[in-house]
Amino acid sequence: MTQATLQSLIPEAKLEAVEKALQTTFNTKTVESIELLTGGLSSALVYKIIVNGKAYVLRIVIQIDELSDPVRQYICMNIAAEAGIAPIVYYTNAVDAVSITDFIRTISLSEHFGSPDNFLPELANVVKSIHSLPIFPKIVNFLDGIDLFIQQFQALEFLPASAIEEHLRYYLEIQQFYPRYDTDVVASHNDLNPNNILFDGKKIWLIDWEVAFQNDRYVDLANVANYFMTNAAQAEIYLRSYFGDSLDDYKRARFFLMQQVCQIFYAIVFLKLAAASWPENLPIEYSMVVPSLKEFQQQLRTDKVILTTHEGQLLYGKIRLNQALYNMKTARFAKSIKIIRNS
Repeated sequence: MTQATLQSLIPEAKLEAVEKALQTTFNTKTVESIELLTGGLSSALVYKIIVNGKAYVLRIVIQIDELSDPVRQYICMNIAAEAGIAPIVYYTNAVDAVSITDFIRTISLSEHFGSPDNFLPELANVVKSIHSLPIFPKIVNFLDGIDLFIQQFQALEFLPASAIEEHLRYYLEIQQFYPRYDTDVVASHNDLNPNNILFDGKKIWLIDWEVAFQNDRYVDLANVANYFMTNAAQAEIYLRSYFGDSLDDYKRARFFLMQQVCQIFYAIVFLKLAAASWPENLPIEYSMVVPSLKEFQQQLRTDKVILTTHEGQLLYGKIRLNQALYNMKTARFAKSIKIIRNS
């Protein structure tokens, strides 16, 4: 394609930076094709570009703050790429907030492996490989950050306090007893959702290192589990693959409690997104009676719900909260709290 195509898709304020990236990487300011990629909820603009017959990913960070700092993001991404966990990095410029990496042609994990039982060990090994990397930069204590996140959401008064009172009452037990400032921190991706886990038929690659920083090791473990696992037997396969013979009830307890922390975190993320874009004249449905997470995932596959709409974000946030509440009302939750409290 011509330069005009770049001009039509790249924001004018970023065009010069993109041209510099292309010139530095490929010795040209033009591309053969460019396509805006969708699927994630980041504010970054992500494109598939073709240069000299090969596909690459061009990524432009638009909203720069402490959490999406290009300097830290590129440090983490380059460390992961050098270890063969992230796609090859060809160009990064933290001042311009532009990067160019390899494009991964993907196939479905489920289509290739069948049952999750077959690919959970692979995912566990990928998570372990992240956690074996040199430690990433530090931003914030994860649980402190979530506490603040919840407070910010409550201040919005988007949902009445009564709607999530029971959820937060159970969560208070995690706040009180989960190890908040211990030393079990590792290099952590922190957003291991299916959009960021790519399989090319031979190897799993991880992309979007925007919120990577040093964190509790159970965050990555919990996020993968919340997306890919549906029962305790699968969790055992997964944890055994990660921990090996060192797996014990304490590790199982921390894993299970962190699963609920991450459910609540993602719920608040989506509820805040919904609140930010909710039309003033549109009534808000306060009821927490919503489909189960499994039912919702089936609806997503049939495009009955779109997570980029405020209605879809509100619904998904409620579903995540309810899933955490369901789990926190089980005997396993009480047992996990007791194990952590007595350790």
